Amino acid sequence: MSNRSRRSAQSACERVAVIGGGVSGALISVALAEQGYQVIALEKASIGNGSSQRSLACIRAQFGVVETVLGMMYSEWWYANAHDLLQTPADRRDEAIITQNGYLFLYEHPDAIPPWRLDACRIAQAAWEEGQSNAAMHVTLGLPVETLTPEQVHMRWPHLAADHLIGATFCQQDGFLKPDLIYSLGFRRAQELGADLWENTEVTGAQTHSGRITRLETTRGPMEVDWVVNATNAWAPRVSRRLGGMELPIAPIKRYLYAFQAQRPIPGVDNWRALPMTIYGMGEGRGAHSRPEAGQDPGHLLFGWSYPAEPEPNFTDEDQDAVQPGFRHDVFEERYGEAVNYGYATLRQACDFIPGLDECGGITATTCGYYGATPDGSPLIGHDAHLSNLIHAAGFSGHGVMHAPITALLVAALLTGQAHDGAVALPTPLSGKTINLATFDPQRDFAQTQREAYVL
Repeated sequence: MSNRSRRSAQSACERVAVIGGGVSGALISVALAEQGYQVIALEKASIGNGSSQRSLACIRAQFGVVETVLGMMYSEWWYANAHDLLQTPADRRDEAIITQNGYLFLYEHPDAIPPWRLDACRIAQAAWEEGQSNAAMHVTLGLPVETLTPEQVHMRWPHLAADHLIGATFCQQDGFLKPDLIYSLGFRRAQELGADLWENTEVTGAQTHSGRITRLETTRGPMEVDWVVNATNAWAPRVSRRLGGMELPIAPIKRYLYAFQAQRPIPGVDNWRALPMTIYGMGEGRGAHSRPEAGQDPGHLLFGWSYPAEPEPNFTDEDQDAVQPGFRHDVFEERYGEAVNYGYATLRQACDFIPGLDECGGITATTCGYYGATPDGSPLIGHDAHLSNLIHAAGFSGHGVMHAPITALLVAALLTGQAHDGAVALPTPLSGKTINLATFDPQRDFAQTQREAYVL
């Protein structure tokens, strides 16, 4: 009997509980069901209850950590072929899962920065140097990233002011996703392969023996298990504690999205639907970003910004949609005589790069959700420190939807033992490349790891 046949025979006898009903849980369920495992997906509410349906839903391979770049290259390929890979029925294939408008990182010229932005010139110069270095790394890995001059940027996107830029990087393969379509089609395919989906079922505890989980306690009753996958992202630390697992270094951080609606055409924008995801400056105090939203009125953009925020470890499901003071689009606040509103602060960053944008329209709505942030900005994908049959797949720092295909592949490799010397070989179209699991190990030394430069 071949090794693959032995693995299949073994997996057919093993029951895996996948906790979490978002995109990651859906694609992990598919990957494990394809390997022959008896999969039960558990969601304490309805699928999409968490951050997946509140995501800006972008995807890029322009990251600073090599393993993440390779993983996102695989994820972009997977999403581009998702309907085939998920065997989507013909009547549901009309809607694209990925739209590859590209990602455009704009870097501002130090001379264009107002003098009141203390130390911003040094930060801008350092950000541009790092951006060029990362772009060179991307190219060596086979990712078609372009490094653009200000004039080249303005020629392609005339609404962007060349005199504010020192340069930019752009990758056409990057783009946007539709999370609700992904998790609905994912769970459909997992069930087609024999998986069970238990919605409105919360995990409340676990029984363990000899360093392994033997039974889950749920609101639907006890469940015997051979493996457990914690794919609950911002909820993952509390789930791990309930199971008797390790303390996970994941901080739930609230993030907001702002809907901008142009009331008149934005000068220089001929086709707003074709705009790339655009990041307006890098470094401390910058990083506001926008993307067009398909299916909305012309001139409708979604804006976000990773502003400084305190973790909220005790948040509730209802807190996901609670807009806090200082973030409402319809309230203009003042503090010490100055305007304080992060929505308008986000828009002002974009206005530095798009002159007159604020005169074309305004912010019409605010939505929010939680990032599961880690100390180095890279996810936790690997074995628990205390329970050998508990796998964590969480802490994506806002990138869970884009990570999901590679997350599913790595989790499947961990369960089937397909990792060799701590490395997982990637399939076509990345044959010959591997991902070192130590990069994402939940037990890694965060003081020694490389911090992800592109956490937005």
